[in-house]
Amino acid sequence: MIKENKANRTRQVQFRMDPKIFNKLKSTIVYDEEIRSMADLFNEAAKKYLKEKGVKING
Repeated sequence: MIKENKANRTRQVQFRMDPKIFNKLKSTIVYDEEIRSMADLFNEAAKKYLKEKGVKING
């Protein structure tokens, strides 16, 4: 059995969002063919933000 490298695991994050915005966001994602989940949306937004700030990331 190969031991998993914990440093390479994805991280789960938690934050607070206005319920009205959350509900609109959730219902909009349902019909978006490019974004499958909130995790996808936030991962893409984070990558875009970092790129705009000139931060190089892997992946």
